Amino acid sequence: MTFLKFSADKEISQLEETALFKTISTEKISKILAICNKVRFQEGDTIMREGDEGDSIYIILEGTVEVAKNLILKGGDEGEENRSNKVFTKLKADDHPVFGEIALLENAKRTATIKALTDCLFYEIRNRDLRALAEEDHELGYRIMYNLATIVSSRLRKADEELVKLTTVLSIILKES
Repeated sequence: MTFLKFSADKEISQLEETALFKTISTEKISKILAICNKVRFQEGDTIMREGDEGDSIYIILEGTVEVAKNLILKGGDEGEENRSNKVFTKLKADDHPVFGEIALLENAKRTATIKALTDCLFYEIRNRDLRALAEEDHELGYRIMYNLATIVSSRLRKADEELVKLTTVLSIILKES
């Protein structure tokens, strides 16, 4: 019986350390934990593919994944996709990352491909389950959406900085040619 309580406390603690749930009380984290599904992927598995429909977010509990983006517009053969993918970052469980968050905001296609670099364990939260929980508990819904906005804003700011770097390099190259 103690082991189960410890396990629940550990799982709550893992969610509390995730940026999406940082400002949420332990009591409300327990509600979120109730809609989390544990899923495993093996090394080399694709967790999500850029362009596929998405309806869930993932929180890494164990393992490491890579985030890759296709840099060439579609139109070639399937093998061309692997050659045109650029790995942008690696996400490790120690950092408590969340990915797939766009699925919480809109019914849109996945914006990147995520592959397991090691055997991985995740919490998967379905959009419909999180929305139902937010409808039931408006304060919780507000806090999740506020935290989500902070995450998306930070990623947008980083993307903007990277875009400025790219356009600067491009303008230098064009001036030299």
